[in-house]
Amino acid sequence: MNCPFCEKEMKKGTLSGDGRTKVRWDADGEKIGLFDKMFIGLVDAEYTFTKFRIKSFYCENCKKMIFDTNLSK
Repeated sequence: MNCPFCEKEMKKGTLSGDGRTKVRWDADGEKIGLFDKMFIGLVDAEYTFTKFRIKSFYCENCKKMIFDTNLSK
């Protein structure tokens, strides 16, 4: 998927969290060590004590993320 803001290729990945740590984003197919998981890919967000995962696309150039929702009017 190309970024709608800068037209560069976006990375496919997953937003996740479990309520004990900050929300994080990991690129699909990339292995990340335990130390890096603690400090890289963090996203500021509110969270609860339930786990979640959201498939998303991330633009390294714009620092923007796109993900689907099921919100309705």
